[in-house]
Amino acid sequence: MTGKHSVTLTRKELYDKVWKTPMTKLAKEFNLSDNGLRKICKNFEIPIPPVGHWQKVQYGKKLNVTPLPKPNEEKEIKINIDEAKSNNSNENPSRNLALEKIRNNTSLIFKVGVRLSKPDEIVIKAQSNLETKKVSNSYEQVKGTISTDRGLPSIIVTPKNVFRALRILDNLIKNFKILGYQVLLNDDGLKIIVSEADYMSFYIREKSNAVSTPNKYGWNDRELIANGKLALKFGKYDTLEFVDTEKSPIEEQIEKILIKIETKFQEMLEDRRRWKIQEEEQERKRKIEEKKQKLKDEEYSKFISLYNDAHRWKKFLILREYVDYVISNDSKNIEYIEWAEKKLDWYNPAINAEDNLMDEVDRDTLEKKQKAKWIW
Repeated sequence: MTGKHSVTLTRKELYDKVWKTPMTKLAKEFNLSDNGLRKICKNFEIPIPPVGHWQKVQYGKKLNVTPLPKPNEEKEIKINIDEAKSNNSNENPSRNLALEKIRNNTSLIFKVGVRLSKPDEIVIKAQSNLETKKVSNSYEQVKGTISTDRGLPSIIVTPKNVFRALRILDNLIKNFKILGYQVLLNDDGLKIIVSEADYMSFYIREKSNAVSTPNKYGWNDRELIANGKLALKFGKYDTLEFVDTEKSPIEEQIEKILIKIETKFQEMLEDRRRWKIQEEEQERKRKIEEKKQKLKDEEYSKFISLYNDAHRWKKFLILREYVDYVISNDSKNIEYIEWAEKKLDWYNPAINAEDNLMDEVDRDTLEKKQKAKWIW
Protein backbone atom coordinates (compact mmCIF):
# COMPACT_ATOMS: atom_id res chain seq x y z
CA MET A 1 0.00 0.00 0.00
CA THR A 2 1.36 3.41 -0.97
CA GLY A 3 0.57 6.89 0.25
CA LYS A 4 1.92 10.31 1.11
CA HIS A 5 3.88 11.34 4.16
CA SER A 6 6.48 13.92 5.09
CA VAL A 7 9.91 13.95 6.68
CA THR A 8 11.05 16.83 8.87
CA LEU A 9 14.74 17.59 9.29
CA THR A 10 16.84 20.39 10.73
CA ARG A 11 19.37 22.16 8.54
CA LYS A 12 22.17 20.37 10.39
CA GLU A 13 20.56 16.96 9.87
CA LEU A 14 20.14 17.51 6.12
CA TYR A 15 23.68 18.96 5.91
CA ASP A 16 25.09 15.81 7.55
CA LYS A 17 23.17 13.57 5.15
CA VAL A 18 24.29 15.53 2.08
CA TRP A 19 27.96 15.12 3.05
CA LYS A 20 27.63 11.41 3.89
CA THR A 21 25.70 10.21 0.82
CA PRO A 22 25.98 11.14 -2.90
CA MET A 23 23.21 13.52 -3.94
CA THR A 24 21.69 11.17 -6.53
CA LYS A 25 21.41 8.38 -3.95
CA LEU A 26 20.16 10.60 -1.12
CA ALA A 27 17.51 12.16 -3.38
CA LYS A 28 15.96 8.72 -3.86
CA GLU A 29 15.45 8.39 -0.10
CA PHE A 30 13.14 11.40 -0.33
CA ASN A 31 11.74 10.37 -3.73
CA LEU A 32 13.15 13.56 -5.25
CA SER A 33 15.29 14.28 -8.28
CA ASP A 34 18.85 15.28 -7.45
CA ASN A 35 18.06 18.75 -8.85
CA GLY A 36 15.05 18.95 -6.53
CA LEU A 37 17.22 18.16 -3.53
CA ARG A 38 19.81 20.71 -4.66
CA LYS A 39 17.12 23.41 -4.75
CA ILE A 40 16.11 22.59 -1.17
CA CYS A 41 19.76 22.83 -0.07
CA LYS A 42 20.14 26.15 -1.88
CA ASN A 43 16.97 27.59 -0.32
CA PHE A 44 18.19 26.69 3.19
CA GLU A 45 21.84 27.72 2.58
CA ILE A 46 23.16 24.18 2.94
CA PRO A 47 26.47 23.70 1.06
CA ILE A 48 26.81 20.55 -1.05
CA PRO A 49 29.98 18.58 -1.94
CA PRO A 50 31.95 20.04 -4.86
CA VAL A 51 32.79 18.27 -8.10
CA GLY A 52 35.12 15.34 -7.50
CA HIS A 53 34.27 14.94 -3.79
CA TRP A 54 32.98 11.37 -4.06
CA GLN A 55 35.85 10.36 -6.32
CA LYS A 56 38.22 11.53 -3.56
CA VAL A 57 36.22 9.46 -1.07
CA GLN A 58 36.69 6.40 -3.32
CA TYR A 59 40.44 6.92 -3.60
CA GLY A 60 40.85 7.78 0.10
CA LYS A 61 42.15 11.27 -0.63
CA LYS A 62 42.02 14.29 1.70
CA LEU A 63 38.59 15.97 1.65
CA ASN A 64 37.65 19.64 1.84
CA VAL A 65 34.34 19.89 3.69
CA THR A 66 32.50 23.21 3.52
CA PRO A 67 31.16 24.08 7.00
CA LEU A 68 27.46 24.79 7.49
CA PRO A 69 26.85 28.56 7.59
CA LYS A 70 24.67 29.89 10.43
CA PRO A 71 24.91 26.55 12.31
CA ASN A 72 22.67 27.82 15.14
CA GLU A 73 19.81 28.62 12.78
CA GLU A 74 17.73 25.49 13.32
CA LYS A 75 15.02 25.92 10.71
CA GLU A 76 12.81 22.91 10.10
CA ILE A 77 12.85 21.48 6.59
CA LYS A 78 9.72 19.57 5.61
CA ILE A 79 10.03 17.20 2.64
CA ASN A 80 6.82 15.70 1.28
CA ILE A 81 7.18 12.15 -0.02
CA ASP A 82 4.70 10.61 -2.44
CA GLU A 83 5.32 6.85 -2.35
CA ALA A 84 3.12 6.35 -5.41
CA LYS A 85 5.85 8.04 -7.42
CA SER A 86 8.65 5.95 -5.95
CA ASN A 87 11.47 5.03 -8.27
CA ASN A 88 11.66 1.22 -8.21
CA SER A 89 14.59 0.93 -10.60
CA ASN A 90 17.63 -1.03 -9.48
CA GLU A 91 20.24 0.98 -7.63
CA ASN A 92 23.43 1.49 -9.63
CA PRO A 93 26.11 3.09 -7.43
CA SER A 94 28.48 3.55 -10.39
CA ARG A 95 25.85 5.44 -12.37
CA ASN A 96 24.95 7.54 -9.33
CA LEU A 97 28.57 8.61 -8.96
CA ALA A 98 28.74 9.34 -12.70
CA LEU A 99 25.57 11.46 -12.55
CA GLU A 100 26.97 13.33 -9.57
CA LYS A 101 30.25 14.02 -11.34
CA ILE A 102 28.74 15.06 -14.70
CA ARG A 103 25.80 17.14 -13.46
CA ASN A 104 27.82 18.95 -10.80
CA ASN A 105 30.49 20.01 -13.29
CA THR A 106 29.44 23.39 -14.65
CA SER A 107 32.50 23.52 -16.96
CA LEU A 108 31.23 20.72 -19.22
CA ILE A 109 30.00 21.67 -22.70
CA PHE A 110 26.79 19.84 -23.56
CA LYS A 111 26.10 21.80 -26.74
CA VAL A 112 28.12 21.04 -29.88
CA GLY A 113 29.14 24.24 -31.65
CA VAL A 114 27.96 24.99 -35.17
CA ARG A 115 31.56 25.66 -36.12
CA LEU A 116 35.00 24.66 -34.88
CA SER A 117 36.17 27.24 -32.34
CA LYS A 118 39.76 26.86 -31.13
CA PRO A 119 39.74 23.16 -32.00
CA ASP A 120 41.89 20.72 -30.10
CA GLU A 121 45.25 19.84 -31.68
CA ILE A 122 44.05 16.27 -32.29
CA VAL A 123 41.03 17.58 -34.22
CA ILE A 124 43.26 19.84 -36.33
CA LYS A 125 45.41 16.84 -37.28
CA ALA A 126 42.34 14.77 -38.19
CA GLN A 127 40.88 17.61 -40.24
CA SER A 128 44.13 18.15 -42.17
CA ASN A 129 44.29 14.43 -42.92
CA LEU A 130 40.69 14.13 -44.10
CA GLU A 131 41.02 17.18 -46.35
CA THR A 132 43.54 15.20 -48.43
CA LYS A 133 41.21 12.24 -48.93
CA LYS A 134 39.03 11.46 -51.91
CA VAL A 135 36.27 8.88 -52.17
CA SER A 136 37.64 5.61 -53.49
CA ASN A 137 35.09 2.82 -53.48
CA SER A 138 37.83 0.31 -54.25
CA TYR A 139 39.37 0.55 -50.80
CA GLU A 140 36.62 1.48 -48.34
CA GLN A 141 34.34 -1.23 -46.98
CA VAL A 142 31.42 1.24 -46.93
CA LYS A 143 30.83 2.77 -50.33
CA GLY A 144 31.24 6.54 -50.57
CA THR A 145 33.26 7.01 -47.36
CA ILE A 146 36.71 8.33 -46.56
CA SER A 147 38.83 7.49 -43.51
CA THR A 148 41.69 8.84 -41.43
CA ASP A 149 45.17 7.31 -41.52
CA ARG A 150 46.70 5.26 -38.70
CA GLY A 151 47.86 7.25 -35.69
CA LEU A 152 44.82 9.55 -35.88
CA PRO A 153 41.30 9.31 -34.42
CA SER A 154 39.55 6.53 -36.33
CA ILE A 155 36.91 8.27 -38.48
CA ILE A 156 35.09 6.66 -41.42
CA VAL A 157 32.39 8.91 -42.91
CA THR A 158 31.13 10.34 -46.17
CA PRO A 159 32.60 13.78 -47.11
CA LYS A 160 29.32 15.53 -46.21
CA ASN A 161 29.61 14.24 -42.62
CA VAL A 162 33.28 15.14 -42.08
CA PHE A 163 32.55 18.55 -40.52
CA ARG A 164 29.89 17.08 -38.21
CA ALA A 165 32.25 14.34 -37.08
CA LEU A 166 35.03 16.85 -36.36
CA ARG A 167 32.73 19.16 -34.35
CA ILE A 168 31.48 16.22 -32.25
CA LEU A 169 35.03 14.94 -31.80
CA ASP A 170 36.23 18.38 -30.68
CA ASN A 171 33.38 18.70 -28.18
CA LEU A 172 34.04 15.29 -26.67
CA ILE A 173 37.82 15.72 -26.44
CA LYS A 174 37.37 19.03 -24.61
CA ASN A 175 34.85 17.45 -22.23
CA PHE A 176 37.12 14.44 -21.64
CA LYS A 177 39.92 16.76 -20.60
CA ILE A 178 37.59 18.75 -18.31
CA LEU A 179 36.68 15.45 -16.63
CA GLY A 180 40.35 14.72 -16.06
CA TYR A 181 40.72 11.96 -18.64
CA GLN A 182 43.94 11.67 -20.61
CA VAL A 183 43.37 11.78 -24.38
CA LEU A 184 46.04 9.90 -26.27
CA LEU A 185 46.75 9.01 -29.90
CA ASN A 186 48.56 5.84 -30.92
CA ASP A 187 48.68 3.58 -34.00
CA ASP A 188 45.25 2.15 -33.16
CA GLY A 189 43.58 5.54 -32.93
CA LEU A 190 42.32 7.62 -30.03
CA LYS A 191 42.09 6.45 -26.42
CA ILE A 192 40.59 8.07 -23.36
CA ILE A 193 42.46 7.03 -20.25
CA VAL A 194 41.61 7.28 -16.56
CA SER A 195 44.43 5.08 -15.29
CA GLU A 196 46.94 2.60 -16.68
CA ALA A 197 44.33 -0.14 -16.35
CA ASP A 198 41.18 1.83 -17.21
CA TYR A 199 40.80 3.18 -20.73
CA MET A 200 38.54 3.04 -23.79
CA SER A 201 39.19 3.35 -27.50
CA PHE A 202 37.02 5.79 -29.47
CA TYR A 203 35.76 5.56 -33.06
CA ILE A 204 33.43 7.57 -35.30
CA ARG A 205 31.61 5.67 -38.03
CA GLU A 206 28.89 6.42 -40.52
CA LYS A 207 26.23 3.72 -40.43
CA SER A 208 25.41 1.83 -43.62
CA ASN A 209 22.70 -0.20 -45.28
CA ALA A 210 23.33 -3.41 -47.21
CA VAL A 211 22.16 -3.22 -50.81
CA SER A 212 22.15 -6.03 -53.39
CA THR A 213 23.04 -5.08 -56.97
CA PRO A 214 23.27 -7.41 -59.98
CA ASN A 215 26.72 -7.93 -61.51
CA LYS A 216 27.73 -8.83 -65.05
CA TYR A 217 27.75 -12.53 -64.17
CA GLY A 218 24.08 -12.55 -63.21
CA TRP A 219 24.73 -12.78 -59.49
CA ASN A 220 23.92 -10.16 -56.89
CA ASP A 221 26.75 -8.28 -55.19
CA ARG A 222 26.21 -7.11 -51.62
CA GLU A 223 27.35 -3.53 -51.06
CA LEU A 224 27.36 -1.39 -47.92
CA ILE A 225 26.04 2.10 -48.66
CA ALA A 226 26.52 4.92 -46.10
CA ASN A 227 23.13 6.14 -44.84
CA GLY A 228 24.13 9.50 -43.31
CA LYS A 229 23.72 8.49 -39.65
CA LEU A 230 26.74 8.83 -37.40
CA ALA A 231 27.69 6.36 -34.69
CA LEU A 232 30.18 6.83 -31.87
CA LYS A 233 31.79 3.71 -30.43
CA PHE A 234 33.70 3.45 -27.18
CA GLY A 235 35.13 0.21 -25.94
CA LYS A 236 37.73 -1.91 -24.24
CA TYR A 237 36.29 -5.41 -23.80
CA ASP A 238 32.71 -4.50 -24.70
CA THR A 239 31.36 -1.58 -26.73
CA LEU A 240 29.20 1.44 -25.98
CA GLU A 241 27.54 2.75 -29.13
CA PHE A 242 25.64 6.00 -29.63
CA VAL A 243 23.77 6.52 -32.90
CA ASP A 244 21.87 9.31 -34.62
CA THR A 245 18.12 8.88 -34.31
CA GLU A 246 15.23 10.78 -35.88
CA LYS A 247 14.47 12.49 -32.56
CA SER A 248 17.97 12.74 -31.12
CA PRO A 249 21.08 13.35 -33.26
CA ILE A 250 24.47 12.73 -31.66
CA GLU A 251 24.86 16.46 -30.99
CA GLU A 252 21.95 16.30 -28.52
CA GLN A 253 23.28 13.22 -26.69
CA ILE A 254 26.49 14.68 -25.24
CA GLU A 255 25.35 14.62 -21.60
CA LYS A 256 24.03 11.06 -22.01
CA ILE A 257 27.32 9.99 -23.65
CA LEU A 258 29.45 11.49 -20.88
CA ILE A 259 27.31 9.88 -18.16
CA LYS A 260 27.55 6.48 -19.87
CA ILE A 261 31.33 6.73 -20.28
CA GLU A 262 31.87 7.92 -16.71
CA THR A 263 29.59 5.12 -15.48
CA LYS A 264 31.68 2.59 -17.40
CA PHE A 265 34.89 3.99 -15.87
CA GLN A 266 33.32 3.87 -12.40
CA GLU A 267 32.38 0.23 -13.04
CA MET A 268 35.95 -0.53 -14.15
CA LEU A 269 37.23 1.07 -10.95
CA GLU A 270 34.74 -0.90 -8.85
CA ASP A 271 35.66 -4.14 -10.66
CA ARG A 272 39.35 -3.56 -9.97
CA ARG A 273 38.60 -2.71 -6.34
CA ARG A 274 36.55 -5.92 -6.03
CA TRP A 275 39.24 -7.98 -7.79
CA LYS A 276 41.85 -6.52 -5.45
CA ILE A 277 39.77 -7.51 -2.41
CA GLN A 278 39.35 -11.01 -3.86
CA GLU A 279 43.09 -11.28 -4.58
CA GLU A 280 43.93 -10.08 -1.07
CA GLU A 281 41.48 -12.60 0.40
CA GLN A 282 42.95 -15.39 -1.72
CA GLU A 283 46.46 -14.36 -0.69
CA ARG A 284 45.37 -14.30 2.98
CA LYS A 285 43.93 -17.82 2.65
CA ARG A 286 47.05 -18.98 0.78
CA LYS A 287 49.28 -17.73 3.58
CA ILE A 288 47.10 -19.45 6.19
CA GLU A 289 47.28 -22.73 4.26
CA GLU A 290 51.01 -22.26 3.73
CA LYS A 291 51.48 -21.71 7.47
CA LYS A 292 49.38 -24.80 8.26
CA GLN A 293 51.36 -26.88 5.77
CA LYS A 294 54.64 -25.62 7.23
CA LEU A 295 53.51 -26.65 10.73
CA LYS A 296 52.49 -30.07 9.38
CA ASP A 297 55.83 -30.51 7.58
CA GLU A 298 57.75 -29.46 10.68
CA GLU A 299 55.70 -31.83 12.84
CA TYR A 300 56.30 -34.68 10.41
CA SER A 301 60.01 -33.90 10.31
CA LYS A 302 60.21 -33.84 14.12
CA PHE A 303 58.40 -37.16 14.38
CA ILE A 304 60.62 -38.82 11.76
CA SER A 305 63.62 -37.55 13.69
CA LEU A 306 62.18 -39.04 16.89
CA TYR A 307 61.44 -42.30 15.10
CA ASN A 308 64.96 -42.51 13.68
CA ASP A 309 66.55 -41.60 17.02
CA ALA A 310 64.55 -44.34 18.76
CA HIS A 311 65.62 -46.97 16.27
CA ARG A 312 69.19 -45.72 16.34
CA TRP A 313 69.14 -45.87 20.14
CA LYS A 314 68.19 -49.51 19.97
CA LYS A 315 71.04 -50.19 17.57
CA PHE A 316 73.38 -48.09 19.70
CA LEU A 317 72.59 -50.26 22.73
CA ILE A 318 73.55 -53.34 20.73
CA LEU A 319 76.83 -51.67 19.74
CA ARG A 320 77.42 -50.54 23.32
CA GLU A 321 76.90 -54.05 24.56
CA TYR A 322 79.22 -55.43 21.94
CA VAL A 323 82.02 -52.91 22.66
CA ASP A 324 81.73 -53.60 26.39
CA TYR A 325 82.06 -57.31 25.65
CA VAL A 326 85.19 -56.70 23.53
CA ILE A 327 86.73 -54.52 26.24
CA SER A 328 86.03 -57.13 28.90
CA ASN A 329 88.03 -59.65 26.90
CA ASP A 330 90.79 -57.32 25.76
CA SER A 331 91.05 -54.36 28.10
CA LYS A 332 94.62 -53.61 27.10
CA ASN A 333 93.77 -52.71 23.52
CA ILE A 334 93.62 -48.97 24.28
CA GLU A 335 93.71 -47.87 20.65
CA TYR A 336 90.65 -49.94 19.80
CA ILE A 337 88.77 -48.83 22.91
CA GLU A 338 89.36 -45.12 22.12
CA TRP A 339 88.30 -45.65 18.51
CA ALA A 340 85.16 -47.60 19.47
CA GLU A 341 84.14 -45.07 22.15
CA LYS A 342 84.52 -42.24 19.65
CA LYS A 343 82.32 -44.04 17.12
CA LEU A 344 79.72 -44.80 19.78
CA ASP A 345 79.55 -41.10 20.72
CA TRP A 346 79.08 -40.28 17.02
CA TYR A 347 76.26 -42.82 16.66
CA ASN A 348 74.58 -42.18 20.04
CA PRO A 349 71.40 -40.08 19.30
CA ALA A 350 71.76 -38.44 22.71
CA ILE A 351 75.27 -37.15 21.90
CA ASN A 352 75.67 -36.95 18.09
CA ALA A 353 79.35 -36.14 18.45
CA GLU A 354 81.15 -34.76 15.41
CA ASP A 355 83.54 -37.07 13.55
CA ASN A 356 85.27 -35.64 10.49
CA LEU A 357 85.94 -39.06 9.09
CA MET A 358 82.23 -39.94 9.26
CA ASP A 359 80.74 -36.67 7.96
CA GLU A 360 79.77 -38.29 4.64
CA VAL A 361 77.72 -40.99 6.39
CA ASP A 362 74.03 -40.74 7.30
CA ARG A 363 73.72 -41.76 10.96
CA ASP A 364 70.21 -43.20 10.47
CA THR A 365 70.84 -45.34 7.39
CA LEU A 366 74.64 -45.69 7.64
CA GLU A 367 74.75 -45.05 3.91
CA LYS A 368 77.09 -42.59 2.32
CA LYS A 369 75.47 -39.27 1.44
CA GLN A 370 75.42 -38.37 -2.23
CA LYS A 371 77.88 -35.64 -3.06
CA ALA A 372 76.81 -32.64 -5.13
CA LYS A 373 78.06 -32.91 -8.70
CA TRP A 374 79.82 -29.90 -10.12
CA ILE A 375 79.17 -29.16 -13.77
CA TRP A 376 81.81 -27.17 -15.58
